[in-house]
Amino acid sequence: MAYRTETAVAAPSNEGAPQEMDTDVAIVTGGAGDLGRGVCRALTKAGATVVALDLDPSRADGVERALRCDVMDPAACAAAVEEVVRDFGGVSTLVNLAQGWNKMPLLEVSDAEMRLVFESGPMASLRMMQLCHPYMKARGGGAVINCASASGTQGGVRGEGVYAGAKEAIRGITKHASVEWGPDNIRVNVLCPVATSDPNRWPPTVIDRIPLGRLGDPETDVGGTVVFLAGPSGSFITGRTLFIDGGAGMYR
Repeated sequence: MAYRTETAVAAPSNEGAPQEMDTDVAIVTGGAGDLGRGVCRALTKAGATVVALDLDPSRADGVERALRCDVMDPAACAAAVEEVVRDFGGVSTLVNLAQGWNKMPLLEVSDAEMRLVFESGPMASLRMMQLCHPYMKARGGGAVINCASASGTQGGVRGEGVYAGAKEAIRGITKHASVEWGPDNIRVNVLCPVATSDPNRWPPTVIDRIPLGRLGDPETDVGGTVVFLAGPSGSFITGRTLFIDGGAGMYR
């Protein structure tokens, strides 16, 4: 079983910060990646108790605990959720950011590549949702924020066909979960972000297509949206796709 507890990473002080989510317990898969670290910091600053799940939890930042968890391993996912519930009293927010993939033309995609992309993306997202659902319901409700991509909603990016398919599967699961779980007061939404903490990793042509003229920030732009959706201000929003991309993903 690909799972073990890592040393907790000290969370930043919340003194003087608004405590919108001070009774919330949040799990963030892919929580030690670039986007995940920003989301975790935002949730922590909003008062939530945050647990990051990642293949390399040593990179996590600003969380109560970081756990090594392969989201493609059902037993590892179950063990992680059980530990969070045991030690922190439940789960109220789930953010699914984990996703494995390799850029390649569709004619070169193997069955193994398909399994990697779909098992780490939509299958893992649904698995984590199923595991967290009973604990959210027991608390009287909760929030799930999934992650999709404009590669799926718009298409046209060479080498991202299978990735786009997986992300659209996540959007479909999100819509149906919002309907099925609405009576349990569990809100389910999905983000399509364009964000990085290192703009130099993206070619200038990407920024040229963004009306606001910059890339999003993982903490303030994406993390801030997650806090909004998971907190009281987002309590009447579910089943929606939100583009956090400076206008780049507008439907035409």
